[in-house]
Amino acid sequence: MNKYFTGTIIAAFLVAGIVIPVYSQDASPSGAIDKEVDKIKEKVAETVAGLASDKKAVAGYVQSIEAGDLILDLDGKKTSVSYDDTLTKVYDAGANFKEGALDDVAKNDYVFVSGPEIDGVVTANNMYFDQAYHIFSGKISQVNADDYSIEVVTLEKDTLTFDIETNSNQEMLDIDTLELSTIGFSKLKEGDSIHVVVKRSADDEQSTRFSAQKVLVIPNEYFLQ
Repeated sequence: MNKYFTGTIIAAFLVAGIVIPVYSQDASPSGAIDKEVDKIKEKVAETVAGLASDKKAVAGYVQSIEAGDLILDLDGKKTSVSYDDTLTKVYDAGANFKEGALDDVAKNDYVFVSGPEIDGVVTANNMYFDQAYHIFSGKISQVNADDYSIEVVTLEKDTLTFDIETNSNQEMLDIDTLELSTIGFSKLKEGDSIHVVVKRSADDEQSTRFSAQKVLVIPNEYFLQ
């Protein structure tokens, strides 16, 4: 049984070559060159059309907004986005994708954008603003029953504290059936692997304590089979 899951991103590159024709003695060089020029023009047109249809999706917190441009930041990675007041469609993902307006988007809002990317700038065809969520993964290093919190050492070796609220969704993997079951706080124990989903905002990117929205526990015994 494979207990480790690795995501693989595959990038495909298109290499176009231009073949220089060899002319026979009775062929017309000028006519052949004209045909080859036409072929090159067609290839250029196809390439431009492909670039225009090459859409990209990016997400982040709005760092700055200026007329026609905004900068998104996610964990220090910045993305430039251009938008058009009349062409860019804006939706509120938290309100069943109700259509909104660019005036609804403010600094520090979490947004994701889709559209073509040219020279490092994404042109926004569609823009969605929503609550940001983040998943932390690691091992439980401490369980505090006094305030119903746990400490987790993440895969990045950070130590974070998560408050387990009454509305936190807690589940555990059954190592025999590989099905998920709902658990209570008492089932959390040191040494178990855990994935925690939290709400996140631009203001708490440096925070070390979060309220857990969803918890998935994988018992340590699963890895010892």
